[in-house]
Amino acid sequence: MEDGTKCLGEEEYLDAEDYFSKGLLIAYQLTVPEIIAFTLRLLATVRVRLEKLDIAEQGFKEALRICLELQNAKGMAEAWAGLASLSVKKGMLQEACRDYEQAISVYPSASPPLRLGMLYADLGQVYARLEEGSRAQKAYTQARKICRLNGFPKGEGELDVLLGELSFRQGEKAEALRSLKHACQIFAHIADMIALSNTLQYLALIYFDQNEMHLAFECQQRAVALCLKFDDQNAFSESCFFLSKIEQLLENYQEAKHYLELSISLYPGQDLDLALRYQSLAGLFFLSMDLAKAELYYLKAQSLFESIGDELRIGEVFEALSALKEIKERKEDSLQSNDKSKFHEGSELDALVRLAEVFEKRRSFRDALECYWKALEIGRKAKMTTNWIELRVQRVSKRLREKK
Repeated sequence: MEDGTKCLGEEEYLDAEDYFSKGLLIAYQLTVPEIIAFTLRLLATVRVRLEKLDIAEQGFKEALRICLELQNAKGMAEAWAGLASLSVKKGMLQEACRDYEQAISVYPSASPPLRLGMLYADLGQVYARLEEGSRAQKAYTQARKICRLNGFPKGEGELDVLLGELSFRQGEKAEALRSLKHACQIFAHIADMIALSNTLQYLALIYFDQNEMHLAFECQQRAVALCLKFDDQNAFSESCFFLSKIEQLLENYQEAKHYLELSISLYPGQDLDLALRYQSLAGLFFLSMDLAKAELYYLKAQSLFESIGDELRIGEVFEALSALKEIKERKEDSLQSNDKSKFHEGSELDALVRLAEVFEKRRSFRDALECYWKALEIGRKAKMTTNWIELRVQRVSKRLREKK
């Protein structure tokens, strides 16, 4: 049993199943029903991990039958919790709720309270998936209270994060911020840097959603700095990618490029997410009129989009490359006619407008609006007619509001 428990903790499920199966045979030989029920639950738990759901269900039900006969409340609670986890696996969420509530109702007051807190947390997550927000909040709050009263700050912080996520999905953003900030305080106090980094990124996401970019930047920059302290290149790549998006909206384009290049250099795959990074970096080089690098990264993105068959984004890149080609040709014509000022005055505005059009077709209205605003600023400085750009700014602004 000890070896099986060790394997279970180390996620060596096949070995754990073997040990618990042998332990169950010995338990039946001893004819001690409490030991049989306990071993059945452990074996069934491993089989859930191994996706052997039918035989796991049989194990939990047999353990429950024994515990009901013995009136062993703790065993009954654990068996119902096991059946609830099976129902979650099968997508039978209403049944899972009933089993978790049954487990909580019989859980003995003399048993470890933190285990009861875990049951409330599990129940809350099922209610959240069912979009029953008030019930999920009630379960999470009870779980958090148990963690706080029993000196388990990490659990309390994790419940604050769950409450923050729930509040955010329900549109209660102020409450979400309060919960996540409190979680950050806890994780900082117990020096859990991974949890702190993840929670700071969630805070940054909420500020980003509320268009509070400076606050989003502060949180995400701290998260990136914390990521340097633990060896997880994928997490660092994701953090840098999001920070780059924030920097772009703050018009810190050089820093945005830097973080995006870092994200690309550490990204482990050759998939859609890498292609999106290449596409974003190409757009930044397009904005700065570094057409050669813009073309290079658009082609890299296009190659990956083609490899995964993403026709929509292949079309987006094709449009951007077409705009880039047109601007390069105009530049060459202007240079040949010795009219450099003509290119200088109009090319950047044209590039921004064409790029905005690409963003608008992608329904990336925030990016499109940013490009149109910059084009409008350039047009006004050059004393060009800008009414048509102003109309586009109004149109995209309206679409951005509707999207929210």
